[in-house]
Formats: sequence, structure tokens, C-alpha cells
Amino acid sequence: MSLERITRLLQRTMGLNAASVGRLAIARPAETRMQALGLPNLSAYADRLESDGAELERLIEAVVIPETWFFRDSAPFEALARLLQERIAAHPGRAQRILSLPCSTGEEPYSIAMLATDLGLPASKVTIDAVDISEQNLCNARRGRYRDNAFRVDDLSFRDRHFRAVEDGYELDAAVRARVRFRCANLFDPDFARDRERYDIIFCRNLLIYFDRETQARAITILESLLLEDGLLFIGHAESGALARRAFVPLKHPRSFAFRRGTAPTRDSSPPVPARPRPWKPWKPRRQPTPPATLAQAAHPQATRAAAPPAPDERLADARALADEGHLAEAAQLCEEVLAERHDAVDAYLLLAVIRNTAGEPDDAEALLRKALYLDPGHCEALALLALLLERGQRHEEALGVRRRLERSQRRRPEAS
Repeated sequence: MSLERITRLLQRTMGLNAASVGRLAIARPAETRMQALGLPNLSAYADRLESDGAELERLIEAVVIPETWFFRDSAPFEALARLLQERIAAHPGRAQRILSLPCSTGEEPYSIAMLATDLGLPASKVTIDAVDISEQNLCNARRGRYRDNAFRVDDLSFRDRHFRAVEDGYELDAAVRARVRFRCANLFDPDFARDRERYDIIFCRNLLIYFDRETQARAITILESLLLEDGLLFIGHAESGALARRAFVPLKHPRSFAFRRGTAPTRDSSPPVPARPRPWKPWKPRRQPTPPATLAQAAHPQATRAAAPPAPDERLADARALADEGHLAEAAQLCEEVLAERHDAVDAYLLLAVIRNTAGEPDDAEALLRKALYLDPGHCEALALLALLLERGQRHEEALGVRRRLERSQRRRPEAS
């Protein structure tokens, strides 16, 4: 019950739903902080959190997941390059205001700043605000120094243009850093959106996946209030379902997951202007998966191809539907309920692994996949996702072994290929 108190406090404070990341992702840092303070148990630590705002901030710092890299997914930035130029041409008298939230350790807002610089757009035409709940993340972002893990795309020419090699990695050019204004804030703080000038574009990718449905709705309402009437919202590939029945229209930019604020279908860009936008070359991801059309398809692709798939467990079917709608926290909760009753529910382990991986918990995802493979050693989807996780973690020998297992399994199960 002590951990429940802590998770409820985190949900009230920052909207985090424990089911989206797994209870261990909260229990581990909570126990570490408990021991650092010399407290006897989590109950005593929960008491401390409720009376000590500074300690709550320290726990939030430990729980927040800074999993990001420069130009993460090329399509949103390719779309942004085109849309920025079109909007500036259509509204030459004002700057385009962009918000990156949460900005983590700065890779996303700095990617936007580098893109604007490469397009020849001065700071007077594009302003960039970057917000995160973690002061430690922001300290790292302001330093502008990054290691190899922040560079995960094939074309690193942007690094040659905008960074210089230093002893502990690479340092971003001061002129690019100066284009981004960082601020520590909580989206759910009542004062966050008060008296704030509205934005043309908001990047809010992979935040909604950590919230339950009610908290998602609150977050979307706040984001909507921060956008201009024709403002653009970029979200993560697993979150688009959360905008259903809201006043957002998807843009026709493949894989960008960009939406225009509005109540009726609109054009996918501003009205044509005489000046043709400068082309911008997207950077292709290195060893990154192609985002699935839906999370359920990633976890159970045979069901999307089979003419008449077998009827799944009702709650697991509901979990898949919730995942497809972007409600990952509730989907994860249903998976956990299924597994509490049926320890051999392979598909529940698999879907939960997909959710954990999407939420930035690859270790938990790997553990779940190995449980699925213990029950079904030849499960093709579990093998494919495990190989991908191992490759991401630079564990190439292990990944190669899993790939070979997958090939053998596909030969034995031609219907799964």
C-alpha cells in the first residue's frame, strides 16, 4: 500500500500512471531514495514525500525517462521544414512560435533549432520554447554536450555542421543553443497556460502515453488552449487515437503524426504562396523500427492478416483496442489483470512488452518478452521485437542469435511469415 500512495502522489502531481511504465519503474527509484535518506520502509518514505516538496522533486527527477535523440523519427521534422516555410511565407509579419514539451535533455528543441538554421530562418522568424518538469534534464540541455547515444541516425552531417568534438562527446554550437529558451514547469500547474502567448506549433511527442484517459483529456485541453486557431500539434505515433473526437484534423504528411487545430477538414498546409519552400533532407533513423500502424498490429500482426482470427480473451481484446486508441495506461492495466489470472497468456506478455517499450522501459519490455518466449519459444512476434530491443542496446551478438531463432521459427511456421 505504501507504493500505491507514492504512485497516487505522482499521478496527482505530474499525471504519471504507473501502469504505463510498470510499478518497478517507480519502486526502484523510490527504494533508492528511501535508502539514501536512511528511512526504514516505503511507508516512511511516502510520509516524507507528502510533507517535503523538495524530495518529491528528487523522486520525479529519478522517475522521468529522458529517452530521446537528435532528429528522432525523420518524418515529423521533414513535415515541419515544409510547414514552417509555408507559414512564414503566408504570415511574413510575425514569428512562428514553437513549443517543445516535454523537452527532456534538449535533443528535440535543438533539432528544431538546427533545422531552422539550415533553412536560413533567423531567430526573429522562429522562436523556440522548451519545457520540462525535470530541472536536471534542463541543466543537461543548457550545457549542450552530448554523447554518442544522442546521435542515432545514419546521416550525421548535422553533427559536422553544428557540433564540435570535446573530451566527453560533442558540444552544440552556441548560436544554436541561444535559439532555445528553456523553462522548468509542469503542464498541469494551474498557472502554466495562464497569460501565455499562443503557439503556432507544439511538439508534444510521447507524453500522452504515460497518462490514463482522464489525464490525457486534461493534457489535450491544455495543449489546445496553447495553440493558435490554425496551430499545429505533433504527437507520438502511439498517441493519435487520443485525439479522436477532439478538434484536431490530421495533416497529410505521412508518418509525421501532425494535426491542425480546427473543427472541420482543412488543407494539409497553408494556402499556396509564390515562393517555393526550400527542400530539406530528412535523416533516416539508424536501427529504429518502422512505427506500426497500431500497437495491436505490432503485438499481433497475424490477426490483421487472417480472414477470421480466433476470438481472444475479452479483456485482452479490450486492451488491444485501448492501445490502438492511444490509451496505453489502461491497456497495460488490463494486460496485468489478465496475467494475474492466466500466467500462460503469451499475447498479454507481448502486448504489455510493446507498451513498456513504447513508454521507454526497454528492460521491462525485454523481461516480458523472455517470459513470452519461455511459454512459446518459437513465437515470431516476440522474437522479432526482442531482436530489435537487443540491437537498440548494441547487443549485436545476442540479437543475431535471436534473429536466427526467428528464421528457424518462420520456416517451421510459414503462416507467421
